[in-house]
Amino acid sequence: MRTTNMVKYIREILVITIVVGLASTVQASTIALGTVSGSPGETVLVPVNIDNTAGRTSCNISVAFDNTKVRFLGRDKGNMEAGIIGPKAADVNKQGKYDPIISFCEEATAGTLMYLKFTVRENVKGDIPLTLTVPTPAGVFNTANGKIIVR
Repeated sequence: MRTTNMVKYIREILVITIVVGLASTVQASTIALGTVSGSPGETVLVPVNIDNTAGRTSCNISVAFDNTKVRFLGRDKGNMEAGIIGPKAADVNKQGKYDPIISFCEEATAGTLMYLKFTVRENVKGDIPLTLTVPTPAGVFNTANGKIIVR
């Protein structure tokens, strides 16, 4: 009976060791917004970059912005193959938040997911922060905020 308990104990330790080892080999991943410059009335393209998909096939992102300072016009494709489903521009502008669902192509693991198109509103001064969060999957992606520097 003692030998059976010892074998179970050793198996449990091996399983825990393997799981912890596999978890520690997953690279940290970052989704980052770029920083761009623009003048009042000008349209700017803000890149949304990812350095590693971490083996994930999709995620949700949320980009918050001050809708009194910029107007969201939509998005352009980046160099990374990704499917993007997002809310209508009118809803985005009303809320000051763009919340798309992104699905990654298996072959592509890093690159520019998309470019967010904003027009800087007239008479705006100072930098416009863009705040990025990744609600799902939680805890997988680090984030880096961006901004529009108004000239």
